[in-house]
Amino acid sequence: MLQALSAVPADAGAYGFLNALCQSLLDHNLNLQWAWYAFPINGRPLLPYQEFGIQQRPYITEEPQDPCYQALNNNTTLTYALDNPDCPEWLQALRPQLAEIIIVPFGIEEQKALGVVGSSEPGYFARVGTDFFSAFAYMGDMIMSLQRQSRRDPLTGLYNRMELDERLERALDHADHHQRLLGVAMLDIDNFKDINGQLGRLGGDQVLVEFSQRLQKNLRKEDMLLRMSSDEFVLLFEDMERWADLEVIMERIRQSLDQSFSINQQNLTIQVSIGVTVYPLDDVKPREIIHHADLALHQAKRQKDQKAQFYTLYDPSSIYDPNTPQLIARRQHYHALLDQHVITFYQPIIHIPSGRIFKVEALARLVENGKILETGEFLPWLNAEDRRALSCQVLEQAALQWRLWQDSGQTVAIAVNFEPQDLLLEEVILFIENILNRYQMAPEQLFIEVLEGDEFLDYASAKVQLGRLKALGVRISLDDLGTAYASLLRLKDYPFDAVKLDQAFSRHLESRPRDLHFLASMLEMANGLGVELIVEGIENNEVLAAVSALGIRYVQGYVLSRPITAHDISQRFLSQKLPIQSNESSLLVAFARFLVLAKGLRAVLQSMPQSINVQMTCDNLSCPLYPLLDTIPSLRGKREQLQQVITDISERQLSHEYNLEFYDHLTADILSLMASHITATM
Repeated sequence: MLQALSAVPADAGAYGFLNALCQSLLDHNLNLQWAWYAFPINGRPLLPYQEFGIQQRPYITEEPQDPCYQALNNNTTLTYALDNPDCPEWLQALRPQLAEIIIVPFGIEEQKALGVVGSSEPGYFARVGTDFFSAFAYMGDMIMSLQRQSRRDPLTGLYNRMELDERLERALDHADHHQRLLGVAMLDIDNFKDINGQLGRLGGDQVLVEFSQRLQKNLRKEDMLLRMSSDEFVLLFEDMERWADLEVIMERIRQSLDQSFSINQQNLTIQVSIGVTVYPLDDVKPREIIHHADLALHQAKRQKDQKAQFYTLYDPSSIYDPNTPQLIARRQHYHALLDQHVITFYQPIIHIPSGRIFKVEALARLVENGKILETGEFLPWLNAEDRRALSCQVLEQAALQWRLWQDSGQTVAIAVNFEPQDLLLEEVILFIENILNRYQMAPEQLFIEVLEGDEFLDYASAKVQLGRLKALGVRISLDDLGTAYASLLRLKDYPFDAVKLDQAFSRHLESRPRDLHFLASMLEMANGLGVELIVEGIENNEVLAAVSALGIRYVQGYVLSRPITAHDISQRFLSQKLPIQSNESSLLVAFARFLVLAKGLRAVLQSMPQSINVQMTCDNLSCPLYPLLDTIPSLRGKREQLQQVITDISERQLSHEYNLEFYDHLTADILSLMASHITATM
């Protein structure tokens, strides 16, 4: 399948993966002649995409006798013979070339989709088993999930900033058409940083999840809650007939938040600040409406101790504009602090097999009145020029620290973040070269981390500038891989040495073990491209052990270390290795190990089945996973079937192709059962 994926055009986007899958499925199985998916894209009805094989455009109707409609409506995999007397007209045209089709529905929440595969052999799907094609649906599900993740916050499941523009546009049209009011509110949690400090990051995440769930429960079905950033949310209140409707909604929210939250056996009272504007009283463009709600939010925070009302309504006569002297002064304040008050913290990236540090990521901190500020507290106040100057300061401090470590006999590579647009500037490339020379820094010890973004990789000059850095000997890392999905297909066109997978794909592995499939695919792709894959966001030992079992070698996250001073890096990481425990009792780790084992064994069964030592391979006592898997009764029968099919393949019983298909079917079943068991025990 990777060969098919490598042929996908660079700009094919996420759905290019499904194109490759459909084509690969037909290329590798002579019985299959037709494959396609249908998705509800951009709010349109279900439409066919990624069609390969027979040149017959699929046509999906809502007629009860249409098999596609039946499969969707019943959410059940359906095998349909084309000699059926009730066969729809659009399928009858396929009879000379197809005997039957299998229709596999899938989808996320209210969005339904389906995959269809056609065979020229009657009874083919009964012979190989319909469950084998669950992988076909799984890939469609995965693409929908990735597309959903680009518009959904992975922690709370709420829609994010990317969804807001489209939803707000529709809400404004609806308000105009039906002569209704539309309320837009910006909300954030007061002193959320202190809550994070008190409960830890995981506790803070739990607060955000429970806070979101409580808000959702107290909204009307017409309302929408979106998460914009860490503790900042947007609420859309549609279909309000009168002003009193807003008062009722806000009072319901207030009462729900008056009740304390119980987090880690601690009772917590959460206070919020809310800014609200109402259309068409505030009759401006969509982006300005959000801006006005944001202005009202900032007004609410400034008047927190004075106001009696739960929220602040946008009032242009009393609310500060961003260009007022007060806010300009705030920006100038942080700009001035950049001169003398920037310090650098470092977060280690660990090489799992050795337990040694691979490199450290240099992260900016700002000192204000003796308090150390994280980037989220001051970066939004900086303009592009200030942010570029900040990156250059961090680079210089990091290079100096590298020289100090080097002179004391300690060597470690350092990664420094630059915004993509900065690297298009000649002055930045020259500055990096000057720093290398000034501190006599080994260029291969410097990683420039580039935040992934579609626009940067679209510039012709981007490849040239990255090539210049490579010519200096500097190594280049693509940060937050996966936030702009099409970049996956363009990695081969750029000189990256490492890619860092966005933490959205790792932070929730305990509750979504199937995401390990995606990590395994990314690892295989990275290995094929000859780049190192770094997985960030590793926050507990079980997930660390699972990604290690998967074969991932480089990780970063709070379970290893928060960002710390250079002195602490020297004491804790440069002089000793970190013990990485395997956690043999974890089913999540067993899932990862079985995933790797099943894939490796399949390759041997396909190319050299006679080399398999059946007795040892199928011996329960020789299997390190047996004691744990044997605790799940539903797996026992599947495991015995798998042992039998391995024996049949090695002894060349029945059709080799059939046995391999059955092997795939069984391994997929076992992984699915394991994932369900993991999720059920959360």
